[in-house]
Amino acid sequence: MPNKYSIDCNGLVCPLPVAKTRKKLSELKSGEILEIFGDFGDSGENIVVFCESQGYKILKCQIEKDKYHIKIQKE
Repeated sequence: MPNKYSIDCNGLVCPLPVAKTRKKLSELKSGEILEIFGDFGDSGENIVVFCESQGYKILKCQIEKDKYHIKIQKE
């Protein structure tokens, strides 16, 4: 079972959630999982765009109004 990590981005707006996600993903090993939670929907969308552009595997993407929950696996 891969290691799991999480980032709480509640109260943060862009570009901070994307920057925190990028930093944490750079620290992970292949196969490890990162979950990101937040309360600014646009940031969630930007995180997804960033992860897709970098080739990370998105396991879960739930964006509802201002809440988001994203689960990413580092390849």
